[in-house]
Amino acid sequence: MLRQILLALVLSMALCTVAQEYTLRATKYHPGQGGAGWVTASGDRINYTKLKNYQIRWVALSHDMFNLGFRLGDTIIVKSESMPKLNGEWVVKDKMGRRLRKRIDFLTPRGDHYNFKSHGTVTIRKKR
Repeated sequence: MLRQILLALVLSMALCTVAQEYTLRATKYHPGQGGAGWVTASGDRINYTKLKNYQIRWVALSHDMFNLGFRLGDTIIVKSESMPKLNGEWVVKDKMGRRLRKRIDFLTPRGDHYNFKSHGTVTIRKKR
């Protein structure tokens, strides 16, 4: 009996550690433009010099993603075949408008080199 309980516990832990992936529509935003201020929802101030030098990799997620377990401050792994320069680690620092669903917004400097596609998608998962 104890052996069965331990086996069930190990299996449930293994299932919990599988990272859930989500495919989202990707857009970008610039600080200080279109309602985007210089302070994110997490309270962090955007340093434009660091942003211009690509030292900041921050994103905003739509509210539905927060309902799925994402939190401000989470590090996420981004994968995109159509926009490979976005691949890698990004930090969730902001929230998008409540009406948007399944979306991610990348904080970028003006004239960025990320080569955004008008209807590009990315796959994200939480970093473990």
